[in-house]
Amino acid sequence: MFRHRELGLIQSYQIGVTVLMTVLFWGYYLILEYAIPGMTLLGFRDYFWYYLAITLGFQLSFSTSKQHDIFSLSSGIVESHAFVWGHMVFATAITCMFLVLTRDEAISRLFLFTYLPLTYVVLVLVNRYFALDLLRKFLRYDRQKMLLIGEPGSLRKIESLLAKAKLFGLEATGILTDAAESDLPDGLRKLGGPGDLESVMGANGYACIFIIGSPRDRRVLGNWMRLAEAHGCRVSMVNDLDEFLQRRLSFFRCDDVDLIEIRDEPLQNFVNRILKRTFDVVVSLPVVLFVLPPLMLAVWVLQRVQAPGPLFFRQLRSGVDNRPFVIFKFRTLYADQCGSAEQVTAGDSRVFPAGRWLRKLSLDEFPQFFNVLLGQMSVVGPRPHMTEHDELFAEVMSAYPIRGFVKPGLTGLAQINGLRGQTSTAEDIIKRVERDLEYVENWSVALDVRIVYLTILQMIRPPRTAH
Repeated sequence: MFRHRELGLIQSYQIGVTVLMTVLFWGYYLILEYAIPGMTLLGFRDYFWYYLAITLGFQLSFSTSKQHDIFSLSSGIVESHAFVWGHMVFATAITCMFLVLTRDEAISRLFLFTYLPLTYVVLVLVNRYFALDLLRKFLRYDRQKMLLIGEPGSLRKIESLLAKAKLFGLEATGILTDAAESDLPDGLRKLGGPGDLESVMGANGYACIFIIGSPRDRRVLGNWMRLAEAHGCRVSMVNDLDEFLQRRLSFFRCDDVDLIEIRDEPLQNFVNRILKRTFDVVVSLPVVLFVLPPLMLAVWVLQRVQAPGPLFFRQLRSGVDNRPFVIFKFRTLYADQCGSAEQVTAGDSRVFPAGRWLRKLSLDEFPQFFNVLLGQMSVVGPRPHMTEHDELFAEVMSAYPIRGFVKPGLTGLAQINGLRGQTSTAEDIIKRVERDLEYVENWSVALDVRIVYLTILQMIRPPRTAH
């Protein structure tokens, strides 16, 4: 019901824009050809191909765009501009490519490069002031009453959808809910509880039912479906499975089977993994070749003076798929204090003086670029914790092991948001893990670049949590 009525609205808009651009193109052509003294254009055939390039370019951009929200057009000039601008830029680019490839010297540049801005202005104004009113008159949906079933708390999430539904001829006039009438927004009457569906439908002549919150007992949902069909009512339902499972879901179709995955994982894409690995090598190789050698020498000298012992600190950490690996760091603790699994805290006496600065500036982490080149770590990812801490943190947040879906990193989304250093409370752990999971589900090359950039800024100006 909603899908096809919205699709009809979108297609109607496309047809209308095509008609408008056609009238504007050929009307402007006739004005320049016959109404402007001394202005002579080529024949119809020469300009027809440019008309096709501009019009089809706009429609191709519109059809492939996910921004089909034509309901926002009348909100204001800014919204109308944002809606039209990208499509007109694409149409202009297509036209320029056509002009260059054909090397057409006869076509009037004055016509082309005044028609395109003129079309943009006209579309912005028409969309802002006339588009929705014209579509309403053109579509002429009969007004139908819609019955809602669910709790008032769900109404906030579908408020804009209900406003759009009026354009489809659907108006919510009543709701079946267990909540009090005082909890309902103005203009929406409580007609009873969800158990009163049959009597309410029979007495009020509703044409459609909109379930805004599915019951946890699926047998109740099945009963609602049967009652609706028995009364000739259409049924739509908000998909709230993600709320029921308390996590974001990924919906897709594979081999003609509709599937749901609990989490979206861009790095399950083989090409994405290659891009990430390439990024890791490009960043880490120059560091290992040119930065680490002099840094190792400087740290070795500081250690010899203040805390003699091994240059590197090696420790078992959890890697991708929670497989253990040995991590490298510059040793910042006194040599006889390195065996403890206790987290380093601010002012920790185990850290020698120069080690404090190494930790504050994150220079102690640089040997982990060796781990990156070995493929055990990534430049960006969830920070690897000690294996002893993994078990403790998993008790605080059950989703903690999901961090292991990707390689651990030298820096991550949690770190650039100030969530670094000691995790002293359950809240600290939860906030850090939530950021790590956000990274797992939203990875992109652009995100990695942004995190690296912000990490460099933090090295220059360390946050309070750095110790």
